[in-house]
Amino acid sequence: MGRRGPPPAPTRLRVLRGETRPSRLNRHEPEPAGGFPVMPDELDADAQAEWHHVEAQMAATGVIRPVDRMLLRAYCEAVSRYLQAVRLFATSGTLLPDRGHHGVVKNPLHQIVRDNEATMRALARELGLTPSARSGLLAAPTSADPFEAYLRARGRAGA
Repeated sequence: MGRRGPPPAPTRLRVLRGETRPSRLNRHEPEPAGGFPVMPDELDADAQAEWHHVEAQMAATGVIRPVDRMLLRAYCEAVSRYLQAVRLFATSGTLLPDRGHHGVVKNPLHQIVRDNEATMRALARELGLTPSARSGLLAAPTSADPFEAYLRARGRAGA
């Protein structure tokens, strides 16, 4: 049987949300290398614009790390596909003529828009990009590591 409930929040995110009980913090959680991921060269213009937008908003938080590069790439590519489908859908309409039966059918672009919207939403949650994923964050972005500052304040650094 698998885990129940939502996946546990990373320790860094728990500290940013104001967790003060050391027993609830995993002090041995693997800590990936810092910094923001480098954008892949092969992204299209819409995906690049989204990457830059996310970087401008989230780089200072330290939540998205280089190890998350492919997850962020998948998110940006889903945003690009979503925008392309929305543009086409807006020009073609909700219903299309049915070629053989002289009626109308639902525009297949509607499903592409919905699929990419769901993908974006799921990946955005994983990356901390949704309002609910960000809810309760207390620390302003700083160059200092809030997790290390917390441990130092509690007198437990290096323990």
